[in-house]
Formats: sequence, C-alpha cells, structure tokens
Amino acid sequence: MEAFSPETIQLSPDESIIIRLLDSTDAPKLTAYFKGLSAETRSYFAPHSFVEETVRHICKTLNPAEIVRLIATSADNQTIIAYVLLLAGATPSDAARYQALEIPINVETDFSIAPSIADAYQSRGLGSHLMKKALTIARAMHKERIVLWGGVQARNIRAHRYYQKYGFIEVGQFENDVLNFDMCLTLSEMNNV
Repeated sequence: MEAFSPETIQLSPDESIIIRLLDSTDAPKLTAYFKGLSAETRSYFAPHSFVEETVRHICKTLNPAEIVRLIATSADNQTIIAYVLLLAGATPSDAARYQALEIPINVETDFSIAPSIADAYQSRGLGSHLMKKALTIARAMHKERIVLWGGVQARNIRAHRYYQKYGFIEVGQFENDVLNFDMCLTLSEMNNV
C-alpha cells in the first residue's frame, strides 16, 4: 500500500527526516529512543511500557492491520526521533469511555492515535509531517474517525492545541492521576491536510 511507503521530508534546509513503518530490526533504536525521552515527555506517552523486553516483543510481532507503528528517523544516523501508534479501534478503557459518551468505537472505521516526539525535535514541525502521514494512512485504510489513545492530559497545553489545529474536538474528560480530555477527529469533516 502506497500510504505505507517511506517518506523523506526536509525538516530544515540541512536536515532530512524519513518517516516509515517500524520494522523488526528497529528494537535497539526504539529502546534508545525511549531511554532518551525526558521524564516529562515520557509522562505524556503511555500506551505501553518502555522496557527493552516490551520493545523487542513489539518489533517481533508487528501487524499493521491491528497497530500501525510509524517512526521518524534522522536520515544521517538513523536514530529514531519520533514514534506514532495507530490502533485499529481503541483500548477497552478508551472504548468504554467513548461508549458512555454515545460515541461507539468500531475497529473497522476508527483509529486511536498516540504520537511521541523526541524532546530535541518538539516544536520544529515534525508533528505536522507525522500527522499528515497518519491521516494518509487512515484514509488509505478506510478509517472514518481518529480518537486520542488515552486522551490528552489537560496540562499538556501544546499537544491540546496541536490536536485542535487538525480539527480534533473535545468530546469528554476523565481523570486517572490527572485531568485528561478525550478528543475525536471525523475525517470527512476536516479540511484536506
């Protein structure tokens, strides 16, 4: 599928980035990526554990029909600088919250998204490129809606604005340790991005 093809982008005049699917050989790079995230960034991204054992398992059991795992790498040294998950449907806890909001989640038509970007690459435009790639994949896989995997923490104002920029709307809120917002994007209602 063309939507899954690697894409090279110019992040700046002197820096190229490659956005591609995670592959089975990426476990050491992904482990290094997670270890390099600040405590704050790590606290915002929690769809799975960051331990090496989990990362190895992820890389051995890749299945884009269930979870698309995108990475962005520096073209120069192949270091992972971003990691994005697109889950078909939603986790059980997310699906239950959306069901309570009368927004049933369908594995065939909905994706949950969980992006993370290395601290040194935040606020440099990489998130826009990643979202465009994620939206291209969602459309190619005939998805109609994208929800935030685990919501977005209310204290993560930058991420909240980022999602709003792409047309995500706040549909609910919940608390675990902190206040979070559930946000949803209906692809047919957005401008072509």
